[in-house]
Amino acid sequence: MNAVRVLVHRLDRPAHVRERLARRHESDLAGLLNAIGKDELAQLAKHAKVATPESDDVASLRRALWRWGAELEAGGPSHLGSPLQPVPAILGGRLVHQAPPRGAHPRSHAWPRPMPPSRAAEIPHDEPDTVEELLAAADRAIGVPLGDRGRDKGAWGARAAQLLGVVERGAGEPDWRGDVEIKTVPVARDASGLWRVREDPAISTTGGAPLAKLARTLWLVRADTTILSWYFLEWDAHVAQLVARYLHTRPKGPRGTKLRGYYLHKRFFAECGLLATLNGPAAP
Repeated sequence: MNAVRVLVHRLDRPAHVRERLARRHESDLAGLLNAIGKDELAQLAKHAKVATPESDDVASLRRALWRWGAELEAGGPSHLGSPLQPVPAILGGRLVHQAPPRGAHPRSHAWPRPMPPSRAAEIPHDEPDTVEELLAAADRAIGVPLGDRGRDKGAWGARAAQLLGVVERGAGEPDWRGDVEIKTVPVARDASGLWRVREDPAISTTGGAPLAKLARTLWLVRADTTILSWYFLEWDAHVAQLVARYLHTRPKGPRGTKLRGYYLHKRFFAECGLLATLNGPAAP
């Protein structure tokens, strides 16, 4: 039984609106619940006889209704937490499916990944010769504070490249030998205790070549000003689909600017596997 259709049918909305919602979220129960506000969620929970206290916040309602819908479709809870029914995390009050990691990343002894102890920078004397040496330099950068950025939004990116021993060439090609782009992505703790991406990172100006920069990308994960982790992602058919879905343009620069740039939406990092390297596998 399709839980999306069951829930949409119970919404107090015009028939054509319900049908549009059902088609948009046909196989995305989490997406449907994220599109519905607290009052409607509470009514759906009442109709479905989902046991939730009146004081429950919107995140708890979404979590409870997702579990109800997942069990309805599978005929019970036996598949919860399996690849057939991965359990979404709660980030910013929304249900977020964290895809398993697709790229290389450092190990963690606990989940969510704890803040590393602060350490001094160890800047290589020479530029890394291989990707393996580049990732080893990224390992040594974990725990290093990037310092004050000032008004220059690109200062942290330049500092991160310096930590890896990468020479800035100022060209439109990827940073490390025209092969690997180095980007920072800012994260913060959510109310749930999990890590979330704080903002859409910039990729390039509209006159640049964003796809070339995303072919092989070393994402340095930044918590406030400290390097928390890294994630090395290489282009494949799935990444190409995600980039097509989440790459967008918007103004780049101070208020009133006419310049525009390419940015990646925060959801990209849940679906490409980066968030799973910070929060661990989803719990059933």
